[in-house]
Amino acid sequence: YYYTPTNLTVNVGDTVTWYNDGGFHDVNGDVNSQTGNSFGNPSPFYIAPVTGPAPLGYHVFNVAGNYEYDCSIGSHAQNGMVGYITVNSPPPPPNTVYDIVSNSLDHTTLKVAVDACSLDGTLSGPGPFTLFAPTDAAFNALPSGTVPALLNDIPTLTNILFHHAVGDSVMSTMLINGSMVTTLLGTDVTVTIDTSGVYIDGAMVTVADVVADNGVVHVIDAVLLPPSPDCNGVYNGTSMMDSCGVCQQA
Repeated sequence: YYYTPTNLTVNVGDTVTWYNDGGFHDVNGDVNSQTGNSFGNPSPFYIAPVTGPAPLGYHVFNVAGNYEYDCSIGSHAQNGMVGYITVNSPPPPPNTVYDIVSNSLDHTTLKVAVDACSLDGTLSGPGPFTLFAPTDAAFNALPSGTVPALLNDIPTLTNILFHHAVGDSVMSTMLINGSMVTTLLGTDVTVTIDTSGVYIDGAMVTVADVVADNGVVHVIDAVLLPPSPDCNGVYNGTSMMDSCGVCQQA
């Protein structure tokens, strides 16, 4: 007169199968055999009895919650043949910075660029990240042929994408007019806030604070192009060419 395990935890959509070790038993998740009242399960279920040893049957648990059941044959429930099942809700789908870009109808070009540079894993990682996300219209506003050329120049495209990302979660309420934000490329972008809106290096933030599991996305209406590196290849570096054409630390 038992169910083993007595307590079971599963997830929504899981199938639980019972096997009869011996005797004549059912699985009754509808009306409590001892009280005559409904168990009050999120979704009642019943599996007809068999004489064992033999498979009893199965039930698919599609509704989350706590379930109680017993064997309604004779006095089996009174003798302790009672079981409990906890059905957990499925975890929410991932909502990383990359997922926000990937699921957006306005950022197909940005997604193609991120995928081409193999940055999908980075932007799906723990972060935190802030991404200034240019729309398709922003990419289309670049000179003709720019996007195909960049897709054929992955190092340059990667630098441009890093110029749009920050290694921190920066909400719009944290931005201050005139402040500088350092990107993953090591470059700085300038924040301008006036009566017409918020701008990042002149690109207007059209949608702010799209919160992700690993950061935040701000939609912008222009592509941010990083400044040219100094002669040592360092962004925001201070090295300069001398009159002999030799790169020197200025």
